[in-house]
Amino acid sequence: MKPLRIFLSRLYALLRSRQRARDLDDEIASHLAEATDEYLERGLSPEEARMAALRGFGGVLQTTEAHREVGSFVWLDDLRQDLRYTGRTLIKNPAFTLIAVFTLALGIGANTTVFTLLDAVVFKPLPVPAANELVTLYENGPEGSADAAGGTGRYLRFSYPRFERLQQALGSQGSLAAVTRSSRFSVRLPGASEARFLQAQMVSGRYFATLGVSAARGRLLTDDDARVDQVSPVAVISDGFWKRTLGAADTAIGQTVILNGVTLTVVGVTPPGFFGMWTDSEADLWLPLTLQPALRYNNNSSGYGRIDDDKPWLAQDLVAWLNLVGRVPAVELRRAIPLLQAANHQGVAALADTFTNPRTRSSMLAHTLVVEPFSHGFSGLRARFSDALFALTALVALVLLVTCANIANLLLARAAGHARDIGIRISLGATAGRLVRQGLTESLTLAFAGGTAGLLFGAWASGFLARQVLGRSGQLPLVFSPDVRVLAFAAGLSMVTAVAFGLAPALRAIRVGRAAALGTNQRHAVGQVTMRGMRSLVVGQLALSVVVVFAAMLLGQTLVNYLRIDPGFSTDRFVTALFDPIDSGYAADQMPALSRRLVAATRALPGVTSAAASRCGLVAGCSSSGAFRIEGAEEGVTLYQNWVGSDYFLTVGIPLVSGREFNERDTEHSPRVAIINESIARRYFQGQNPIGRRLGSSQPDTEIVGVARDAHTQTLHEPPVPMVYFPIDQKAANLQTALTNLDVRVNGDARGAVSAVREAIRRTEPDLLIGDVGTMSMRLARDLSRERIVAYLALAFGVLTLLVASLGLYGVLSYGVARRTQEIGVRMALGARHVEVIGFVLGQSVRLTVVGIVLGLLGTVAGGRYLSGMLFGVTPLDPTTLSTVCLAFIVVTTLASYIPARRAARVDPLVALRCE
Repeated sequence: MKPLRIFLSRLYALLRSRQRARDLDDEIASHLAEATDEYLERGLSPEEARMAALRGFGGVLQTTEAHREVGSFVWLDDLRQDLRYTGRTLIKNPAFTLIAVFTLALGIGANTTVFTLLDAVVFKPLPVPAANELVTLYENGPEGSADAAGGTGRYLRFSYPRFERLQQALGSQGSLAAVTRSSRFSVRLPGASEARFLQAQMVSGRYFATLGVSAARGRLLTDDDARVDQVSPVAVISDGFWKRTLGAADTAIGQTVILNGVTLTVVGVTPPGFFGMWTDSEADLWLPLTLQPALRYNNNSSGYGRIDDDKPWLAQDLVAWLNLVGRVPAVELRRAIPLLQAANHQGVAALADTFTNPRTRSSMLAHTLVVEPFSHGFSGLRARFSDALFALTALVALVLLVTCANIANLLLARAAGHARDIGIRISLGATAGRLVRQGLTESLTLAFAGGTAGLLFGAWASGFLARQVLGRSGQLPLVFSPDVRVLAFAAGLSMVTAVAFGLAPALRAIRVGRAAALGTNQRHAVGQVTMRGMRSLVVGQLALSVVVVFAAMLLGQTLVNYLRIDPGFSTDRFVTALFDPIDSGYAADQMPALSRRLVAATRALPGVTSAAASRCGLVAGCSSSGAFRIEGAEEGVTLYQNWVGSDYFLTVGIPLVSGREFNERDTEHSPRVAIINESIARRYFQGQNPIGRRLGSSQPDTEIVGVARDAHTQTLHEPPVPMVYFPIDQKAANLQTALTNLDVRVNGDARGAVSAVREAIRRTEPDLLIGDVGTMSMRLARDLSRERIVAYLALAFGVLTLLVASLGLYGVLSYGVARRTQEIGVRMALGARHVEVIGFVLGQSVRLTVVGIVLGLLGTVAGGRYLSGMLFGVTPLDPTTLSTVCLAFIVVTTLASYIPARRAARVDPLVALRCE
C-alpha cells in the first residue's frame, strides 16, 4: 500500500503544484525571517544577518528543487515546462514553424498514403475470427500468369466435382468452402419499377461456417440451402445493402428479391465490416452456388476442353469456376495436406484420361495441389500493384529522410543562433540530458503537428488513389478505409521522425552551447560545429534525392514508352460499351438478333460512321481460348478466339493485310468463315498464303477468308496473341458467343458521343445490363493505370525531394555567407572582385553537389535493379537517364546557390569589418 500512497500523494501534489509552490515559498521565507531576526538580536547588521541566515539554510533553489522532486512527478512537471517553452518558441518563430510542419506533413502524409494502400492490398487480414487458420487451394502448373493470390503459374479455380472430392477427403480435419468471383446481377426488389444491378457471389453451404462468420440478423447459408434439389432458393445480404437499400428495416428477413428472374428469400444479414474474401470488391448478396444453371452464371471460368453451356456446370469436371478456401487448425494442417493432394491427384488423373492428346495429358498431370495461408484474402490488385506499392514505399521513405535532414538543418541553424542562451543555461547548471530532453520536446511537438496534418492528408490521398486504381467514383471497399493500423503507423512514424531530425541537432546544440560558454573564439567554434553538421546533412539530402529522382525518371520513361506503343487499332473517335446479356436474361441463341438491334440503333445516331458488336472488347479484360486443328498440321494448337459482327475491323480500325472482312452474307446458313491475325499466319503457314485454308475446333471445317493486322487485344503490357475471329451470325454449337461489347466509330469528339450511345442502348434494350461506356482512350488509360499512378507519384516525390534538397543547400550556403561576412569583407577590401566572391560561394555549392551526386549514383545501382521488373523499354542503369538526373541536379543546385552568392557579392567591406 505504501507505493500506492506515494503515487496518490504525488498525483495530488501535481494537481496542486502552483498552490504547493506558493506554500513552500511562504514557508522558506518565514524560516529565513526567523533566522534573520535571531542574527539581528546577536548584533549583526541587517545585511550580515540576511547573509548568515541564507548560509545557514543551505541554498533556497536547491531546497526548492529537492522538495519538488520528492513531492511530485518531476519528469511530468519538466515536460509541462518544456511544452510551455516549446510553444512560446514556436509561436515566436511562425515562419520556421509553418515550414517545418508543412514539410513534415508532406513527408508523413506521403508515407501514410502509400502505407494505407499497401496495407489494404497486401497486409490487412480478413475481418473474420482466427484468420490465421484459413488456407487456400490452388494447382501449381508449368505455365500460368499472375493471379489474385499474388503468385504466378497458379490455377486458382476448380470444378464443382473436384471441390466435392476435396471436401470429402478433408473430412473432420477441417472445413472447405467454394466461392465464385463477385459478379454483377440484375436484381429487382418488390414494388420497384426498375431493376438495379448489384454485386453477388455464389457460395457453398459451408462458406460462412468456414470463415467463422455469424449472422447479424436472421441466419446464414447452410448445406441444406446448397442442395441441388432445393426448391425454395434463399439469399444472404450484406450489412451495407441492408442499410443503404432496405433502410435497415426489421422486415428485411423473409423479404423476396428477384435475381435474373429467380425469386429468392432473404434469410440473413452479415455482420458489419464483412465483405467476403475479395478485398477489392464487396458483395451485396450471397447465393447458393447450386443456382448456377437457374441464374445462367457463366463468368470467370476456364476449361481444359469444350465447355457445354447448355448443361449445368455442377456436373462438368472440365469447367474450373470455383475458388476454394478452407479452415484447418494448425495442429491438423500437416495431416490434411497429404489427404487433399492425394484426392486432387486422383481427380486430375481421371480427367486426364478423358483426353487423347499426349501433350494435354502430360500438362494436366504436371499440376500439383498447393495449400498455403489465406489470412489476407484474394485481391485482383495484389498481383498487379504489390511490387509498385513496395517500390513507392521505398521512395516515400527516402523522401521522409530528406525531409528530416532538411528540418535538422533548420534546427542546427537555430541552435547556432541561440548559442549564447544555451551557454548561459549550461553555466547555470543545466545538464546535457535536460537540454536534449528540451530539444526532443520541440521535435516531438513539430512531429505531432506534422503527423496530424499528414494523417489527414494521407486519408484523403489514399482514398483518391484507391478510386483511381479501382476506376470508381463512389463508395470504396471497407478495406481501403484508414483504421487503427494506419493511425498507429502515422503515430509511430511521427515518433521516429521526431527522433531522426531532433536528436542530432539537440546533441549539436550542447556542443554549440559549451563552446559559447567557454567564451574563447566563440563565433569560430560555434560556426565550425554547425557548418560541419549542416554540410553532412546536405550531402545526405542530395544523395537520397538523386536516388528518388532517378527512380522517378525511370518510371516516367516507362510510362512514356507504354504510351508510344501502337495498339494495332485506331483509338481516335472510338466509343466502346460493355454489357451483360446473359445476366440480363438473354439466351445464347438471341445474340445475333441482339447484335443487329444494337448496331442499328447506334448507327442511326448523328455522327456515327460505323458500329459492330463483339464477344470480347479490345483491352477489356475479356478473353477466350480453345483448341484448334489447322489444315495440314499434325497436332492441335491453342488459339485465342473472338466473335465479331459485320464491319468490325472497319469500326475498330484494325486493317486487313489480305482477304476480306465479314459481311451480311456470312450467315448461319452460309459456309463457315474465319479471319486470322498475322501471328497465326506467320507461325502456322510459314510464308504461304493462308486465304482459302481451313481450321476448326474438332476438325478443319472453317475457311480462312482474311488476315488482320496484329493488335494488342488483351492488354498493352503483353505482345499480340494469336487470334482467330468468327462472325457472330455463324454461331457454332461448340462456341460460346455471348456478346459483351459494342464498338462505335464517330465523326467528331468521342467523349461527346458517350451519353448518346448509352441512351441508344438503353432505349433499344431496356432490360440489358449496361456496364462501362466510354472512349477507347479511357479504356487504354485504365489499362495503364498502374504505370500512370506510379509514374505520377514517383515524379511528384522526385520533384519534392529535389526542391527540399535545394532548399537545404540554399540554407547551408546562406548560413555560411552570414557566418563568414567578416572574411568576405576582408577579401573585398583587399581587392577581390564580385565575380570572384560569387565563384567562391558557388564553388562550395559545386563541391557539396558533386559529393552528393557521386554518393547518390552508388544508390541508383541498387535502386535500378529493384525497379527492373517494373520497367519497359528502359534499362535499370540507363545512361541517358543518369546524365539527365545529374544535369538536373547541377542546374537546380546552381540556381539555389545563386542568391546566397549574390548576397555575398553585395557585402559592404566597411560594415563587414566592423562585424564581430
